[in-house]
Amino acid sequence: MADQKQDTLANFLTSALDMEDEISSSVYKDYIGAKNWPKSLKPEAFQEIREYLTILIEDTRRHRKIIAGLIKQHGQNGKSE
Repeated sequence: MADQKQDTLANFLTSALDMEDEISSSVYKDYIGAKNWPKSLKPEAFQEIREYLTILIEDTRRHRKIIAGLIKQHGQNGKSE
């Protein structure tokens, strides 16, 4: 039963890491370029959007490091190393 809980922890952590990657690349990074926004968007508004997206990308990197640390701490299979 303990092994099952450890496997579940490892699966949750791996899923969380995958979600962080997906959010970062499919949401934030895709919209950091001007080509994905209406041409009528004012440069000032786009710059503000970029600044917010940059903050979100940096937060996602921090989240990824935290989750990767948890995986390392608990081992790939959820067991403490």
